[in-house]
Amino acid sequence: MRGTGQGVRRGIEYCPVNAGVEAVGDRWTLLVLRELLLGSEHFNDLHRGLPGISRTLLSARLRRMRAHGLLTRTPDPTGRPAYRLTPAGAALEPLVWQLGDWARRWSFGDPEPGQLDAGQAVWRLRQYVRTEALPERRVVVEFALGTERGWLVLPGRASGDDASACRVHPGYEVDLWVSGDLAELHRLVAGTTTIGAVRRAGALRVDGDPELTAGFEGWFAWRTSGAGGEALPGGSGPDTL
Repeated sequence: MRGTGQGVRRGIEYCPVNAGVEAVGDRWTLLVLRELLLGSEHFNDLHRGLPGISRTLLSARLRRMRAHGLLTRTPDPTGRPAYRLTPAGAALEPLVWQLGDWARRWSFGDPEPGQLDAGQAVWRLRQYVRTEALPERRVVVEFALGTERGWLVLPGRASGDDASACRVHPGYEVDLWVSGDLAELHRLVAGTTTIGAVRRAGALRVDGDPELTAGFEGWFAWRTSGAGGEALPGGSGPDTL
C-alpha cells in the first residue's frame, strides 16, 4: 500500500531510499519515533525524552511527521492532545531498533561526562516498566548515584496508573534504594551491558525489603545486548528474570 503523505517534497531522485530519507532521515524524526515506540504520547513526555530539542523544534517535527503520514494527533480520554503512530509509522519500528543495534556494534562507546544525568536515566528506565510484573502495591525506588538522585514511582500492578520518574523527592516513603555508578546505569538502559553483569560486578546495588529486592530485576524489560534487537516494555529479553 502506498504512503499517505500528500504535498510533501519528494526530492530530485525517483528512488525509494531517497524517499525514505526525506521522510525519516533527520536526527529528531527518528528519535521522536523512538519515544512514540516506547509509549510516550503527550508533548511534554516526548520533550522530556529528547534532551537538547527545543519545544519549537519538536512542534515542527511533529507537524512534519503528520504531513508524512507517520503519526496522528487526536484527543485522549481526558481531552489532551495525544500523538500516536499510524500503521506507516509503526512499520518503522524494526528500522529504529536495528539502527541502535548497529550503533552498539560499530559506533557507540562509554557515556561522556556531559551525558551522565540520573534523571534522564531513570526516565528511560521508566519506559521499560513491565506493569504486569509489578507488586500489587505501589513501590518507590530511590536512585543514589554519586552526587545525583532520582526517584521512580511504580504503581500497583492493578492500579491502572503509569510509572513516574522524578527529579525531586515524590513525597512517598522510599521502599528500595539503588546505589552505585551512574555511568553503569546509563550503559544498562542503553543495552551495552546486562542487569546480571551489573549486579555480579557490584556496579549497582539494590537495598531494601528483601522480597522487593529479589523482584526488582523482573520489573523491567531490559534491552538486550548484542542479541539483534530491543526488549521493549511488555516484552522479555534474555536477561529479564
